[in-house]
Amino acid sequence: MTNKKIIGLLIICANINTSIAQTVDLTSVDEFFKITSTLRQGKEISAEQWKDFGSSSCYKEYAERTDKTVIDIIKSSITIVFGNSTMAERDSILSITQEEMDRNPAMLFKKLVLVNYLNVNDNYESIKTFRDNYDFNALVEKAKQRLNSFLDNTIDSTTEFNPVYFFFASADGVAKEEAIYVDLNLIYKKTEEQRADFLAHEFFHNYREKYVNYAYYKHELAFMLDAIQDEGIADLIDKSEGYQKYFTDMGELSEMVESWVSLYHQAQEDLERLQNLTMIFAKDEISKDDMVDELIEIVRYRGHPIGFFMANNIVSAGYRNEMLKTFYNPYEFYSLYNKAAKKQNFFQLSDEFMDYLKGLTEKYYH
Repeated sequence: MTNKKIIGLLIICANINTSIAQTVDLTSVDEFFKITSTLRQGKEISAEQWKDFGSSSCYKEYAERTDKTVIDIIKSSITIVFGNSTMAERDSILSITQEEMDRNPAMLFKKLVLVNYLNVNDNYESIKTFRDNYDFNALVEKAKQRLNSFLDNTIDSTTEFNPVYFFFASADGVAKEEAIYVDLNLIYKKTEEQRADFLAHEFFHNYREKYVNYAYYKHELAFMLDAIQDEGIADLIDKSEGYQKYFTDMGELSEMVESWVSLYHQAQEDLERLQNLTMIFAKDEISKDDMVDELIEIVRYRGHPIGFFMANNIVSAGYRNEMLKTFYNPYEFYSLYNKAAKKQNFFQLSDEFMDYLKGLTEKYYH
């Protein structure tokens, strides 16, 4: 199983033609509005129109995949919300349970996309006006300034950040090697400060890539140990008031809010489970495939909850500056967490685990 399968259906990537001064791309947003406007008029979508949609920036990669699951979910959700589909189709997706979403990433994605599109439909004209009048380039600059402030003004002025591409899928965003992909409705619903914080979070991932040694990613376990640090520190930028307030303000599904908050509160237990899994894998007492299956069960949402718990406790213990100096080195992050945990009487990772992690990282980070 590959790293891409771990992140699964929620990874957003595409080969993009840039626009608006090579900073922002809105072509997928515009194709989305062309399709949905036609459906809202009661008209059918031609094969040529769907082809144009699937050829646009953010939707292109999904449309060109051998596995059409993601693009099919996006297209069917558009038809259900903006076309003449029955209420039964809509309600069957809205009734997907948390247990089903936990078990099947496709079910999770299907429900998140439908809920987001329903919200877009409710605010359709306002979002179109927002797309036409909002200064997206100014937002990009505010986000860069916010990240610079978070990192205590350590970013070199010559640093180049990836462009930002907007579209409509689930209400989220992700930083990829070539660009940052963001759901426009998510940005529309936020305050200006929240928008800058959210994009600064994604720019942190982009900036951190400059320091990451990809040779470290020997297997999925190494990848996830790194992702925990990456997401945990980034969450300090836009989720400082906690998951409950952040996801509630964002209009997230109540069951998703509960899931994120619950996972944060059980982070100590999950860290211990992760440690145990790491050690039996290190001793060749579990196959790689079985390890990956267990890893996916333990490290949910790409490591956000565990990482955020660790980062919060590192900061509260007074080690924020040390954490930001080594924001790309997993071993240093886990070491700082252990110092914080000892100080605050939380679960501490064993010497055996730390020795294994040091062995993974010392060749690549000094």
